[in-house]
Amino acid sequence: MADRDDTLIVPVNVDALVVNQDLRQRDGQGFRRWRPDFNLLRHSLSPEVAPFTNEDQWNATGEHESDDAYKQYDGVYVRWELPDALRQGGARTPGGRTEFPLVPNRWLVVRQVPGRDDLTTGWVVESDFLDPEDGTSRFIHPVRPGAGDPANTPYRSTIITTQIGRKQPIGTGGTAWSEPADASRKELFLTAVGPGIMTFHAYQPYHENVFSLHDPLTGVDSATVNYQIVGWYSDPAQEELRRRLDVAGATVGSVLAGLGWTVTDLAESWKPGSTTYCGRALQVQWTREGAAPDSDRPEKTDVRDRIAVGSSADEAHAALIAGARAALPDGSGNAIDHTTDPALLHALAGGLLNTLDEPDGDVLTAQALHKGWFQQIPGGYVWRLADTNAKGNASGDPKSVTWSGVSPEHEAWLAELNGHQRAYDEAERELAALQQRLYALWWMHSLPLIPPQYSRERLRAEIDPSNGDGLAARVAVAQGDLRNTLQKAITDCINGHPLPDGYELRKETLPPFYQATDPTVVLAGAKSHTAHKPLTGDGTALPCRMPSQIVDDGRANPFASLTTGSGLPPVAPALLVEFACVIDPKDAGKYTPDIAPAPWRQPWKPLLFQWRVDHWQVPYGDLNDPNWTFDGSHYQWTNGSAATGAVEVTGRRFLVPLPQHTTSGGLERHAAGHPDAETAKALTAAAAQVKDLDLLSQRLDGLTDAFALRNPAPGVSPPGRIGELVGDAFRHLPDPGKLPEPFKGWQDSGFTQIRAGQFELRMLSIVDEFGQSLDVLLPGDANTFVPKVGDSLHTGPKTVEPTDPGRFVQLPPRLLQAARLRFDFVAEHNDAQLVDLTANTTPVGAWIVPNYVDRSLLCYAPTGEPLGELRLELREGDAGDVTTVLGWGPLPDSRVRTIDDLRDARPQLYAFARELAAKGPDAFADLLTTVDHTLAGIDPGTPYGDEVLGALLGRPLALVRARLGFELDGLPVADAGWQYALDWKTQAAWGTRPDGQPTPPEMAHLDYRWPVRLGNAGQKGDGLIGYFSEDDYGTFYAVAKPDTRTGYVAEIADANWPRLRADSTQQTHLTLLLDPQATVHATTDVLPVTTLRLPTRFTRTAMAAMQVALRLSPVLTTTRKVPGKDVGAGGGNAPAGFVNALAVPHPASPQGTWDWAELVVPDAPAGAGPAPQWAHEPIVQIDQAARLDEDGPTVRTGFLRLTGGFDSK
Repeated sequence: MADRDDTLIVPVNVDALVVNQDLRQRDGQGFRRWRPDFNLLRHSLSPEVAPFTNEDQWNATGEHESDDAYKQYDGVYVRWELPDALRQGGARTPGGRTEFPLVPNRWLVVRQVPGRDDLTTGWVVESDFLDPEDGTSRFIHPVRPGAGDPANTPYRSTIITTQIGRKQPIGTGGTAWSEPADASRKELFLTAVGPGIMTFHAYQPYHENVFSLHDPLTGVDSATVNYQIVGWYSDPAQEELRRRLDVAGATVGSVLAGLGWTVTDLAESWKPGSTTYCGRALQVQWTREGAAPDSDRPEKTDVRDRIAVGSSADEAHAALIAGARAALPDGSGNAIDHTTDPALLHALAGGLLNTLDEPDGDVLTAQALHKGWFQQIPGGYVWRLADTNAKGNASGDPKSVTWSGVSPEHEAWLAELNGHQRAYDEAERELAALQQRLYALWWMHSLPLIPPQYSRERLRAEIDPSNGDGLAARVAVAQGDLRNTLQKAITDCINGHPLPDGYELRKETLPPFYQATDPTVVLAGAKSHTAHKPLTGDGTALPCRMPSQIVDDGRANPFASLTTGSGLPPVAPALLVEFACVIDPKDAGKYTPDIAPAPWRQPWKPLLFQWRVDHWQVPYGDLNDPNWTFDGSHYQWTNGSAATGAVEVTGRRFLVPLPQHTTSGGLERHAAGHPDAETAKALTAAAAQVKDLDLLSQRLDGLTDAFALRNPAPGVSPPGRIGELVGDAFRHLPDPGKLPEPFKGWQDSGFTQIRAGQFELRMLSIVDEFGQSLDVLLPGDANTFVPKVGDSLHTGPKTVEPTDPGRFVQLPPRLLQAARLRFDFVAEHNDAQLVDLTANTTPVGAWIVPNYVDRSLLCYAPTGEPLGELRLELREGDAGDVTTVLGWGPLPDSRVRTIDDLRDARPQLYAFARELAAKGPDAFADLLTTVDHTLAGIDPGTPYGDEVLGALLGRPLALVRARLGFELDGLPVADAGWQYALDWKTQAAWGTRPDGQPTPPEMAHLDYRWPVRLGNAGQKGDGLIGYFSEDDYGTFYAVAKPDTRTGYVAEIADANWPRLRADSTQQTHLTLLLDPQATVHATTDVLPVTTLRLPTRFTRTAMAAMQVALRLSPVLTTTRKVPGKDVGAGGGNAPAGFVNALAVPHPASPQGTWDWAELVVPDAPAGAGPAPQWAHEPIVQIDQAARLDEDGPTVRTGFLRLTGGFDSK
């Protein structure tokens, strides 16, 4: 045992719950207490029993039932709270498993009753005592492979159920206690999570005689009682403080700081060798008869009307405020008044106030909030070559660099590397799905009952790694391929190719997959904010003490009647003297809270939230006429009926005070960035007030899992080789449903295919740390209960039942597994080639610049090289009649004479121009009008061209090729019912099945088609003008359609939205016309909005190289000699420093250089056919000055050409 002078005194909170008949019978059932069932572990099930089941009965419920049998539960329940540092787990080595620190395993509990020395008594609690008969709380032996002789260790090599904890009385008549000498009890194992249950240390029914004690106060009808708790480790060498001090380089100061502890006036030479824990509960008012003591537990009516449901805690909180439009009554801890704007509050909590102030603030905020209703799951990686010199593509010559800015061989290597990475990511996701399927089969094969259609041998064969056709063997092969082939390919590719100078290789994340989260319930008025005030004083560190700082007024030990024996720590007598000082009335108010806590109050400490909902599924419906209608932003139930009969789903989770923390965090962020000091100060003060709001929240976790037949309870890793194959994929067990009935065959498993429908809350119960319950909602209340509902979960005109429709909450359609909408650029020449995976490719088919002067479209190659101009021309027919047609003319320096010349080099531009020319002038006019109209509504922030050319030319637009499709996270989710238990090969082969093969019934949901709305006319930052679908250039689907004369332009709407299966296989290809400086948005509602933006590597070189041309025909010009610097070029045979320049009227621009281009026929030898060539001349602005040296005026036809007008150097 450590000497008293080297132990560190650590304070602990102590609660004491007074239980009598009135408390037990409150509201008909004052407690909901249950205990774990570790026998369930034999079936690899969670030991925590289902909500509202297997509860210990603590009071009479029958009309004539006596309460005598339940009086054994009366008394005071003393519970001590472990310091926060001992409740936190973490990895002790990089990549290691999570470990929790060992906790004290011995506790001295002393009871003192003022004026009644005969009632002074005490107990020693042996928290780690294990015995299936004499232990108190259900437990299992700690497990360790090769544990050894049970006589020498508490560990076992397999799961063995037992019971833990006992108390030894040391009061009058008790036995002197000493440390047990059993060899099996020398090794410590107890942690805050006990047998692996996160609530073990927090929920008193789980840990009686471990972290709590029941004092029945036998023979005492009423009294004022004081309790002191002293805790220690039976072996200080194994405790957490010593472990940390033994780390190389550790100091007492650094260790205390790491634990969140502090010691006032810590002596530099003092080093603690152990820790002792001490806490007290003072002036506990015990009464066996009469009313239960006052507490902060509210009445159910205080909470029932203050319940809200939303897609997130913040949305539910906003709905609560919107519904009440006023704060809770005085004294409830609420700091929000009736002026609060719920929508603004929602944005504040989401950290989106600054977003609201941006252009498109409302739209961006709505999109961000919608995204918050999904959990993000890593979506893989992509490799980039980053230019560390920030040079990027050189401006000017588009042929000098590749799209990535490096040499072609480096770009080919980068594409190869990304191909390997993509293969690895896909294989890893598919492996995880197969591992989960293997885990499910392993669990199902060991169940006591299986369908008669299967034999155990058949199930066992699938999980036998030696069976080459079985699932286990398939998983083993996939694991080997992942490690030995795919990972090696990535490593070899990286190591085998030196990086180009000035570049570094970076691994970046791809967009994540998104899994819809379950709705969240927020409750107000549960009095959660009245729990213990922290012992930390200023809230930063726990104030600990050295033994020399223990209070001692020189009095003798007043607890000499205790038969303490030799087993207590040496510091215990001093702490008993301090206890006597603290409870001495003359010393009242003399000590700090860590020594003398505030007088007792009956505790109410909400911990858990139990719920039950009844859900009516509203299926997808007919493939051609679905039950759910998408309006471009959200879904609404418009057709069909709900499934017959509701599905009951229950759950239990920790309650957390999340809304007040997100709201206060939003206020603090807003204060930190606010320019006005007084306003910032007020915001900071408001943030502090908001933290005291009386709000609790929790998701209805497990709701979506139930529809997918997933058991959300944590699983158990299989032993041996199966465990190695399953790896970490034992997060969910399947819920295969009912076994088949004789003569009826397979039963419906309950697999809902998608999450969609309406539910009502049937039961809501708040359970505190002692098991006290507040049953806010019981089945008899449900039909009249109307929750506050967030906007995203409001029902529409249809409800599953017409009576009391306000009780229903709607779940709009969501997928049952994580997915993402892939919106990718593909190569201009090959839709099968993703640009990031194929070297020297570009998605840009052409750059198109609207010419407002001539009402034409200037077309440029992806590199910025000139191609031609789509313009209206007059053409004489055979009969001499003149008609207007849409024609093509080459731009300066272009060799593209006709549209047909584009066929091979620019296939997308060719298809676009050919079809447009065939449609004729009216269609062309409609397109121009549409482009003008849409561009007026787009504000990309930093557009190319607007500041240069103003009303002459529009911004350069990109004609790009893209691919759109849903991608699932791994293999498709399938019906996990018994009927399809062995059908894993169908699931595994989904992505490679032959075209036209019907969808298996267990995956029928993969036939559902989900509409995708592209673009957003109401969002200025959306850059989509419109698109062509697949290879059909006959209709241009425009974001905004003005009045037009032909059917060439159609407005994007429900009738023409792409409709895609969420199956990882179906894709559609689109040719988009977009502003390259803005983002294109794709909206589905079933997933967050997906965005697509053209990377700058495809724009910067093209913009630098692009030479926009304005046709002038005819124009009168003269030639004059001017200094070369005035025109930015030299030319002709003029003396050095001077050039011949054409005097031509031209626009003024803040950047770039204008010149003149015209097509001329050069002199040629006799008999040769001269080929027209483009000639270029510098130009100067005309003026009114007379010049005698100028040549005579000449009429010319050609182009004004601007070089560098779009370069963003």
